[in-house]
Amino acid sequence: MLLGVALVACGGGGGGAGTSVFDPGTGTNPSTPSTLADLAVVADKTSVPNSGAEVVTFTITALTTGNAALTGVETPVTVEVDSGSIVTPSAKVTSKDTGKITAVVQITDKTSRTVKLNVSSGSVKKTASFDVVDSVNGSKVADLRLVVDKVTLPNDGTQVAKLSVTSVDAFNSAIGGSPVSLALVDPVAGGSIVNAFGKTSTDATSGVLAAEISLVTSKGKTNRAITVQATSGTVVRTISFDVIEAVSIVPKASDLTMTLSKNTVGNAGSEPVDVVVTAVDTLRNAVPGIKVTFSVDSNAVLVPGNLVTDANGVAKASVLVGADRSNRTVTVTATSDALVRRASFKVTGAKLQAQLLPATLRNGDVGAVEYTLTDVNVNPMDGVAVSVGGSQGFAVACPGKTSPGDAITDTKGKYTYCYKASGNGPTEISATAGGASVKSTVQIDATVSDVPAATTIGSATFTAAPAVVAVNLVGSSENRSELRLLFRSDKNEPVPNVRARIGFGSNNSGTDGVISSGNDKIIISDATGVAVTSFVAGQRPSPTDQVKVYACFSKTDTVETIAACPADRLRTVSLTVVEQPVSVSIGTNALIGTGTNKLTYFLEFTVLVVDSAGNPKPDVQVAPLIDLPSYQKGFYFYDLGLKKWIQVVTQKCLSEDSSAGKGFRNGTIETGEDINGNGQLDPRKSDVSITMVGSTRTDSSGLAVMRIEYPQSYGSWTEFAIRVSASGVVSPPAFFGRIASEGDTLFTLKGTEQYTGVPVDVIKAEGTPPFVISPYGQAASCSSPN
Repeated sequence: MLLGVALVACGGGGGGAGTSVFDPGTGTNPSTPSTLADLAVVADKTSVPNSGAEVVTFTITALTTGNAALTGVETPVTVEVDSGSIVTPSAKVTSKDTGKITAVVQITDKTSRTVKLNVSSGSVKKTASFDVVDSVNGSKVADLRLVVDKVTLPNDGTQVAKLSVTSVDAFNSAIGGSPVSLALVDPVAGGSIVNAFGKTSTDATSGVLAAEISLVTSKGKTNRAITVQATSGTVVRTISFDVIEAVSIVPKASDLTMTLSKNTVGNAGSEPVDVVVTAVDTLRNAVPGIKVTFSVDSNAVLVPGNLVTDANGVAKASVLVGADRSNRTVTVTATSDALVRRASFKVTGAKLQAQLLPATLRNGDVGAVEYTLTDVNVNPMDGVAVSVGGSQGFAVACPGKTSPGDAITDTKGKYTYCYKASGNGPTEISATAGGASVKSTVQIDATVSDVPAATTIGSATFTAAPAVVAVNLVGSSENRSELRLLFRSDKNEPVPNVRARIGFGSNNSGTDGVISSGNDKIIISDATGVAVTSFVAGQRPSPTDQVKVYACFSKTDTVETIAACPADRLRTVSLTVVEQPVSVSIGTNALIGTGTNKLTYFLEFTVLVVDSAGNPKPDVQVAPLIDLPSYQKGFYFYDLGLKKWIQVVTQKCLSEDSSAGKGFRNGTIETGEDINGNGQLDPRKSDVSITMVGSTRTDSSGLAVMRIEYPQSYGSWTEFAIRVSASGVVSPPAFFGRIASEGDTLFTLKGTEQYTGVPVDVIKAEGTPPFVISPYGQAASCSSPN
C-alpha cells in the first residue's frame, strides 16, 4: 500500500537528488535476485508539519511470487528522495530473515509540498510520497501573491486601493479555500481600513481573496507608506503603497446647452416644465462634475434635481407655475462659472370675461360690469387684482353698497365694477387681471338699432350655469347663476341687438332672489349674439328646479311682458336654491364580519346626506339610534341532505320593555313587563350595540359609516331597527327595520323586519355554530324563560 500527499520540494539536503547515501564507491553492489517480483514501500505517515521536527519512516519489502516477502537472500535496494529532504536507509540490502529494510526521510526545506521517495532494485522501481503541510493551519499553501491596483492613494480619502491575495501551492497553482488574515501597518493609528467584505479565506475556485483599503481622513492626512500584510498559517507576505498629497482637478465646461420640456404650460399649477442643462468641453464632449446653479423669475417655483452634472454631463431641474396663475413669461437661468444660459416658457390659461349689467343705459345711471377670471381648467382665480380703464373713471358704490369694493376677485373669481355713466354713444371699458384682458362696449344714451326685419332668428338658446345655487347671507350677492341667451340666425350667424326681457313671471313668489340686470328688465345681445345677466340667490332655499326664470325676446324695443309673451319667443330655465341638507338615507351591503376578538359579528351601514338638489352634504353631524323591537326563540339543526344548518323558530316575542304610557323603552322593569319572569327585560339593550366608524360627520361625498355589533350567540335571534338623524336635515330621520311605537304589537310594527345576521360560511360548516340555540330559550311561549 502506497500513501502520499502531493507537495513540491524545494532546496537540497545531504547529497544530490537521486543519489543514495549508500554510494558503493569502488566496491560492487550485490546483484538483484532473479526471484524478485516487486517491491512494497509503506510510510508510517501521510504528512508532516513543515517545522522539521518530525520524520517519515518508510518500510521497503522485497516481494517474490504471490507477494510473499523474499527471504533467504539479500536484495540490493537503491533509495532516492526529492531535493530539500534527506533519506537515511537502514541497510544497502534487505534482511535475509525478513526481506525488509527501512528508510528515514527528514525535510530540510520547510516549504509546503509533496515529497517523493524513489525505490529501485534492478528493473523493479517504486515511488512513495508524503505531504509537507503548514504547521499552523495544515494547508498546503506554499506562497501568497499580493497585488494592489494602485501604488499611491490621494490623502483626501476619495479613492480606495483594491487588494488581491492569491494562495498558491509549490507548483504555483492557485489553491482555493485557504484561510488568509489581513492586517495593515500604518504609521497613523486607525488611519486606514482593510475590508475583505466578511471573507476570511480565498475563493474555492479561483484561490483569490479580494479586499479594499480606504483611508480614514478624520485620523489625519499625513503622507506615508502603508504596508498590507497577508498571513496564511506560517506563510506571511507584504506589499506597500504610498499615501500622497491629493491633487484636485476641477472640471471646466466650455459651453452649456439648455432645453425645456415645454414652451407653453397651463396655469393650473400641476404641470411641471423639465429643465435639462448639458455641459460640454471644446470638443463637444459631455463633462461630468460641473456645478450648475438654476434660478427662475415671475413667481415660478424651482425644484432642483442634480446640481452637478452626471456622467452624461447633464444637470436637471423642474419648474412649477406656483401660486401665481397669471398669464406671463417665465425665464429659467442656468449658471456655471462665467457661462450663463437662459430659456423661457409661457404660462397661459387665465381668461377674463366681462358681463355688462346692463349693456345700454342713460347718462347718469349707475351701470356695472361683472368680471370673471378663470384658469385653464375653468376654475375661479381668487385674490387677483383687477385693473379697469376707460372713460367711465373710478368705481362707484354698487347698488346696495355704501362704498366701492376692492378691485380684487372673490372666491368665485368675480369682481363687479360699478360706474356712473357719462358721455354718449358706444363707450369702451377695458380691464386686465391675471395677465388676461377684455374690452367691453356699453351704449350710453345711444339708440340701438333694431334687428333687421329680414333677419330670421333661427334659434334662441337660454341656459343657466350653474343650475344649483347656494343661498346668500344677508347683504351678500356672491352666490349666483349666469343666465345666457344665444341668438343665431337661420344661417347660423350671431344676431346682435336682440332685446330680451328677463323675469320670474308668475313664479315671482317662488324665490327671494333677483335678476342682476333688474327683474323684468331688458338686456340686449352683443355682436356675438349673446345677452348675459345673472340670477342672484336670496336667503331662501327652493324645491328642486322650482325657481323658473323666463326670457321674452324681440327684434325691437317693443318686448312683451313675461305673462303676455308669445310661446315661440318665450324661453325658460329652471334653478334650485339650496341651503341645508334636506334628506338622509341609510343602506348596507349585508356582509357579516367577525369582530377583532373573534367573539362577535358585525354589520356595517352607510349614511348618505344630500341637499334639495341631491348634492352630497359634507361635514354634517350624524346621530344613530338602535331599537330591538322583538326576539326569537328556537334552535338550529344540521340537514345532511342540504349540508347546512336550518333554523327552527319556535316563538317570536315582542320586546318586554313595551308598557304604553308607563315606561316604553325606559330600560326599567314596570309591572307586567317581565313576561317570562327571568328578572330582566328581553331583549336586553346590550344585546346589540351601534357605533360610528371613524368620524361622526359626513365626508366630502356626504357619507358616514356606522356599525352594529353583537355576540355571536345572538346571531339571527334578535330583531333590530336603526334610526339615523342628521343635524340640520329638515326631512324625517332615516329608518332601517321596523320601528316600534307605544302600543304596538308584533302585528302592528311597520316596516321590514331585520335580524342580527350570521355568516353564510358558518351556516354551511359542519361544526356546531355559536348560535345553535337561541339565547332567549327554545320553548314555544313568550312567558317561559326556557
